[in-house]
Amino acid sequence: MVLTVHHLRLEAEDGMPLVHDLSFELARGETLGIVGESGSGKSLTLRAVLGILPESIGRTGEISCTGRAAMVFQEPATALNPTMRVGSFVADVWRRHHRGESRSVARTAAVELFDQVGIADPERRLRAWPHELSGGMRQRVMIAAALASAPEILLCDEPTTALDVRVQAQILDLLHGLVAEREMAMVFVSHDLAVVSRVCERLLVMRRGELVEAGPLAEVVAAPAQEYTRELLAANLARRLAEGAA
Repeated sequence: MVLTVHHLRLEAEDGMPLVHDLSFELARGETLGIVGESGSGKSLTLRAVLGILPESIGRTGEISCTGRAAMVFQEPATALNPTMRVGSFVADVWRRHHRGESRSVARTAAVELFDQVGIADPERRLRAWPHELSGGMRQRVMIAAALASAPEILLCDEPTTALDVRVQAQILDLLHGLVAEREMAMVFVSHDLAVVSRVCERLLVMRRGELVEAGPLAEVVAAPAQEYTRELLAANLARRLAEGAA
């Protein structure tokens, strides 16, 4: 297993539980979706895995990560440095994980990464500022930055939420292809079951910090055992139908 989470508990300063007794495992090349409404603890779980929880949140339980993990965040506009060209940003991440390499080698690596994530004319795009790029293009840059560390585990925190449906589909296809090509494990967090079903094999359903249902995604979606999961499915279907009619 490249990732094992055992009896994870996260709590606020006042002792209120935010994630309660969560356990799961992830094998190399496996894709896991975590779904739930806002406040269910899914994004905090990813931050616990990466070790970037706010200081105000207490943590108990065990997290064992045998491979390097990298995260793709929900809003690339806030994750990117507005005073740094996107190529320099990715090259700096690459150098941080390839000590002793020159800036020219890092720049070449950044061009290759831009190409791998589907950025056209990658050499020219290296000099772009974040504000000059579309939301979908900024997210491709963030995926390139995550890949710069050669991760074995890719953590995705609702990376398509701010994108329109067409660009969302492109990013999902890109992630699916990269995970398969690089044999990475992936944890994909979303409130949208339809999104998760495009890229994940297994599913965890969380509510108010607790795991309420788990299993192979196809089985959970076809025959959910819990009423909350059925409500999520119904809400997703209603929203998709509304989008189609708009």
